[in-house]
Amino acid sequence: MLTLVFDFETTGLSLHPAAKLNLQPRAIEFGGVIIRPDGEIIREISYLIDPEQLIDEVITKVTGLTNDDLRGKPKFTQVYPEIREAFEMVDVSAAHNHPFDKDILSFELARLGVTDFPFAKFELCTVQTYAGEWGKRPKLTQLYEAVIGRKLEQTHRALDDCKALAEIVVADRLLEMFN
Repeated sequence: MLTLVFDFETTGLSLHPAAKLNLQPRAIEFGGVIIRPDGEIIREISYLIDPEQLIDEVITKVTGLTNDDLRGKPKFTQVYPEIREAFEMVDVSAAHNHPFDKDILSFELARLGVTDFPFAKFELCTVQTYAGEWGKRPKLTQLYEAVIGRKLEQTHRALDDCKALAEIVVADRLLEMFN
């Protein structure tokens, strides 16, 4: 069983589901690692994405990405084939706040008119998985330190976050629930 641990950095937070699509946030970065159950990474995917709009200063503060960093990068339509291929390969998709990342992907797919995306059979959200135990929605840095035993210098960059989350998923044997 293969798992895609994925993450998007975006132009902002999702709005109410009834909000117009053009107002919903856009992807500015995609990261993904496909892992075997033992944690071996068999594929890495990482793209900066031109959101076709300017990003706010607050996004630059969080991610370190600037409008100049994104100018001239591929648009989502150009990276879509590789993202689709990654999802086609896996049984499980995992993300720290999976509903948010899936929403971002869904917004981008809707903009492309894609209605047949191969979402994974199983989904793992580490925020939801640990919220009951922790009594709150843990930050990735907190979860990493608790599970892995060392501090995570979070960059808020998609691929870095994916690799950290993959370590957590494997160390805490979270994929066993899908066997």
